Amino acid sequence: MNISYPNWLRMGLLFLTLAVLIGLGFANYQFSLLSPGGNDFLARWVGAHYWVVKGVNPYDPQVSLAAQEMIYGRLADPDKGEDIAHFVYPLTAMIFFAPFGLLPYPIARAVWMTLLEISLPLLVLIGVELARWKPSRKLLAFLMIFSVVWYHGFRSVIVGQFAVIEALLMAAVLLSIQRRQDSLAGILLALSIAKPQMSVLLIPFVLLWAARSRRWELIMWTLGAMTTLVVVSLALINDWPLLWLRQLVEYSDYTFNPTPVSILAGVIPVASRALTYGLTTLLLVYLLWEWVQAMGKGDRWFQWTSALTIVLTNLIPLRTATTHYVVLLPALCLIFCAWDERWGKKGIVLIIFSLSVILIGLWALFMISVEGAIENEIMYLPLPILSLLGLWWSRWWIVRVSSLRI
Repeated sequence: MNISYPNWLRMGLLFLTLAVLIGLGFANYQFSLLSPGGNDFLARWVGAHYWVVKGVNPYDPQVSLAAQEMIYGRLADPDKGEDIAHFVYPLTAMIFFAPFGLLPYPIARAVWMTLLEISLPLLVLIGVELARWKPSRKLLAFLMIFSVVWYHGFRSVIVGQFAVIEALLMAAVLLSIQRRQDSLAGILLALSIAKPQMSVLLIPFVLLWAARSRRWELIMWTLGAMTTLVVVSLALINDWPLLWLRQLVEYSDYTFNPTPVSILAGVIPVASRALTYGLTTLLLVYLLWEWVQAMGKGDRWFQWTSALTIVLTNLIPLRTATTHYVVLLPALCLIFCAWDERWGKKGIVLIIFSLSVILIGLWALFMISVEGAIENEIMYLPLPILSLLGLWWSRWWIVRVSSLRI
C-alpha cells in the first residue's frame, strides 16, 4: 500500500533536513576553528588546492612541504614518526577532493566532516537493505547513531578519513548489484579505485561473480569507467602513476601500519614473518575457495561472500588503518540480521548488548592503551576478528537456509 504525504509535510521535512545540515555544518566549522587538525583530510586538501588553484602537481615535493607547515608549523621529522603529508592517493581520487580544494581549509574541513557524518548513517541504511533486514525503528535509530559515535566512526570523522566515502561506494556497489542496476554498480566500482587498498579484493570478486552470472553489463561498465578515469587522469598528468608510487614508497619507509595478522604473528617474534606469510596465504586460499562456492549463486550468498571478502581485506597485511573498519558496518548488519531471524526477541537483545559492548569496549580499550596521541596496535584486533567469527557463525543460516527464500 502506497502512503501519500501532503505537500506541506514534505516541504516541512525538506526544510527541517536543510536546517539540520546547516546547523551541523556550522558546528563543524566552529570545531574546525577551535580545534585545528583533520590531518588525513588536510594533506589531501593541500594537494587538491595546489592543483586546482595554483596549478601545481599534487605529487610535487613543495605540496607536501606546504602540508607539513600547516600541520606542524614547520617541516616534519620522519625520524619521530611525523607525517610528511604526501597526497599519496591515485590521481583518480581528485574527482572527490578537487571541489574541496577550491574552498578555504576550515570551510572545506567543516563540509567534509558533515559529509562523513551523513555518510556513516547512510552506510548503515545500505547495510540493512543489503541484509534484507527489517529492524524496529528504535533499533535502526540506535544503529545510525552508533555508526557516528563508536570509536572507528568518530575517529574517521575527526581525522577526515576518506575511508568513509570509500566504504559508502563499496556498499552502494553491492546494493546496485542487488537491485540489478548494473551500469550504476560498474561506475561506482570503478570509482572505488580512489582508495585501492580497501577495494583490492572486492573488485576481482565482483567481476568474477558477474562473469559467472552473465552480468556482462556490470563488467563492461566497470572496465569502461575505469579506463575512462585512468585515461583522463593520464591526460591531465601523464606521469602520475610513477609519482604516486614514489610517494607510496616514501610513505612506507617512515610509517608502519600493523594488521591483525601481523600483530597476531608478532606474538612469536622469531617466527613472526613466516607466520604472517603463512596465515596470509591460508586466508587467501580460503577466500578463493569461498569465491568458487559463490559463483553462480544468488544474492544472499553473494552478499555474504562480499562481506567476508571485505573483512579479510582488513585482516591480511595490506595497508590498513582502524578508520578503514567503518566498511565493516554492512557485515555487522548481515550478522545481526541472522541473529534476528534465528532467535527473534532474544536475538534483538543480543544485538543491543553487542552494540553496547562494541561502543563502550572500544572506547575503553583506546583510553587505557593510548600512548600520547598514538593509538595502540591492539585497536586493530577486536572488530575484524569478531566480524569474521560472526560471519562464520552465520554462514549456514545465511547461505544455506536464507538463500533458499530468495
